Amino acid sequence: MDLSLRNRLEKSALDQGFSIPLGESDGWLVFQAHAVPTRLVLSSDAEGRYLVGTSHRGVGSELSDELQIAPYAHEGFDCFVAPSSSDLFRIIGRIWSLARSLPNEPLAEFERLLKEEPSTTEVERLRKERIGQNVFRSALMDYWEKSCAVTGVQNPTLLRASHIIPWATCESDEERLNVHNGLLLVATLDAAFDAGLVTFEDDGRILISGKLSERDRISSGIGNHMRLTRMNDEVRKRLAWHRKYLFQL
Repeated sequence: MDLSLRNRLEKSALDQGFSIPLGESDGWLVFQAHAVPTRLVLSSDAEGRYLVGTSHRGVGSELSDELQIAPYAHEGFDCFVAPSSSDLFRIIGRIWSLARSLPNEPLAEFERLLKEEPSTTEVERLRKERIGQNVFRSALMDYWEKSCAVTGVQNPTLLRASHIIPWATCESDEERLNVHNGLLLVATLDAAFDAGLVTFEDDGRILISGKLSERDRISSGIGNHMRLTRMNDEVRKRLAWHRKYLFQL
């Protein structure tokens, strides 16, 4: 690997939080981050495209639905093609965000925060829910790249962390904090989704309840053209529950 390429790859890794270089292995540069549980590998192919890989199987599974698989991989890593420098930078950042947001990292952060201020009874229950909702929102912001899962709105003041299966209905903290049990939505969609006035099909298309009047749909900007920007089987499984138990026909 020539020095110019090495410098570009090292800078891209460092700028996106992978600040611990672990050397070179089989033509790949290997990095570790302080804050997230994944290693990163970077290289290039004969066509001059960048190659990027993650050791986190959950992250690799998510990215396999979004990115082109690399023509070859480093052993133990899921590797993908980044056609340009800007793509490389974005994908490394996406790996970092997913590793921090996928199960069970939010649960670990939730348990750590709970230990900081021990209390009892109703105060403890309310504190636990507040901390959990904050951790869940942070994880969804990472998972959905700080954008509404439908509209792409990025102003955080306008975004809400929506549970698919509600907090009170979940059978465990692990499920309450699972990013696959949530959607990051603008406030109007969040309110409609929470009330069962909208839901989503397996392909991401919106379903609008007959109980939401045409006037209110237009006024709130909710339309049949809307759909989720991303979907996987874990989200589909929970949306099936939402359609069955919460959606109002």
